[in-house]
Amino acid sequence: MNIALQYLEGEESLFLSNKGNKVYIDEKEYEIIDESGALKEDAIHVFNYVSVNPASRERFEKRFLNRPKLIEKEKGFLSIRVLRPLTDNTFLILTQWETVKAFQDWQGSKAYQHAHKKRGTKEGLDQEKGVLSEKPYHLLFKTKK
Repeated sequence: MNIALQYLEGEESLFLSNKGNKVYIDEKEYEIIDESGALKEDAIHVFNYVSVNPASRERFEKRFLNRPKLIEKEKGFLSIRVLRPLTDNTFLILTQWETVKAFQDWQGSKAYQHAHKKRGTKEGLDQEKGVLSEKPYHLLFKTKK
């Protein structure tokens, strides 16, 4: 699958390609370590970028592999890919949604609160010293027409 994407809040565009257990964002290669749902061409694509210190990669991956998997039950959810970077230390969590509103509803849901309940606490990876090398952020893209 090959998808041309356009950033929702600007002119930036990128190209997403999925081949077997690999996902390519432009020229950057990732390995899929967790997935649910089929990737769709026509969707809202949310890219969550999480920079992890090299010594903490295994801990970060373990946390995601043991996630509660509540997102899959949300209205408007299409798919998720947890992607391990092969050239640097920025993981990518790609989710696909039917609409921007469906993604925003997920962010305001009890399921989201549960999935992120440790954020900001001493048990959260965001507070544990040495795990994250930068503050995570997300960008929204749509299929380029």
